[in-house]
Amino acid sequence: MPYCDRTLQHLLRTFIEITLLRQGPQDVPSRSVVLVVAIGLLLFAFLSTAVAMPETVSGNIAISFFVSVLSYVVYWLVLLATGFGRRLVPTIASIMACGSILTILHVVVFVVMRQFTSDVVTDTVAWLILIWAIPVKGNIIARSIEQHWFAGIAIAMTIFVMQNITYIILVNL
Repeated sequence: MPYCDRTLQHLLRTFIEITLLRQGPQDVPSRSVVLVVAIGLLLFAFLSTAVAMPETVSGNIAISFFVSVLSYVVYWLVLLATGFGRRLVPTIASIMACGSILTILHVVVFVVMRQFTSDVVTDTVAWLILIWAIPVKGNIIARSIEQHWFAGIAIAMTIFVMQNITYIILVNL
């Protein structure tokens, strides 16, 4: 069991390093268990958001989950279109896990800071954490398709805008 614990700790540490732009998806093993861990982090992030911030979640958690899955499909299509489909597991797992880590951090900051600072400061810090996901995901996709970091940022920003537009449309149906 200690081997499993060390492996999980190493994987989580790697995802945190990717979130800090110190590593990339090439540092994540291409195994299905990595994807299972990333999905677990995603579910935990959605659950923590729904529990800790129910009044701030405008719309529906199911729609948020659907829009997230849609974004993973678009990242997968980018991998296929650029000839790097074989990098699906480490890329999607990294995007999913790093986005989940940032969402969990967003929830913690939102809940904790709200008690010590004004709503404006808390909202700004929480928003900046979520915006950090764009360069993180841009770094991941750029390294995965062997392109310049700016190309990754453009892809991540495009997908971010697509997610927001899709979410707004679905919530207002």
